[in-house]
Amino acid sequence: GKDGQYAYGVFKLYTATKAYRDLSDAAAEDEASTKVLAVPSAVALCFQVVSDLVMAADDEANGGSKYVPDVKSAEYSAGAICNMLPAILQAGDPPRKSIQTEKACGELATMFTQYSKLEGTSEEGKECALKAAEEIKAAGSSARPILEISHDLWTQYRKREGQPLDQFINQEKGIEVDESGPLDFLPCVNSDGQCSIL
Repeated sequence: GKDGQYAYGVFKLYTATKAYRDLSDAAAEDEASTKVLAVPSAVALCFQVVSDLVMAADDEANGGSKYVPDVKSAEYSAGAICNMLPAILQAGDPPRKSIQTEKACGELATMFTQYSKLEGTSEEGKECALKAAEEIKAAGSSARPILEISHDLWTQYRKREGQPLDQFINQEKGIEVDESGPLDFLPCVNSDGQCSIL
């Protein structure tokens, strides 16, 4: 291809994802090197490869993925994420709570868990996916800037492709509301049970 441009079809997806996984594996011993590899666009591409495979395998997903990556590409992508978790999950400075991180952690943990349950996923792929799901889910308590940006890029990709954005949202979790919650503007919500509408 031209200098600085990717010529479509030059490399197979599994070749690129394997190389990235191997680089992240070599860098895993040095946190500074891992940070260099864990750029949000690359992390988002790994999310994309894994989620495309999960969505392609889900017969019930409306507007599922048009792209079906091979099983090895998804395994290599999950491996790269697993190797880079310390950099991806690095907390923001100063530490703060973030709804975006909480949402990203929930969606990604669900996606990696679903990937680990796919038929044809190798033991290594399952192990990496479950480790990623566990660590990502546990990281939702404070802001994780790299994870947030990567998740946002992945979400933008899914929007462009017309994929369902609620595919990986855990439907089991409800939000408990009381009178000081999001409905406190309603006139009928008060603790004494009286309702007065003006």
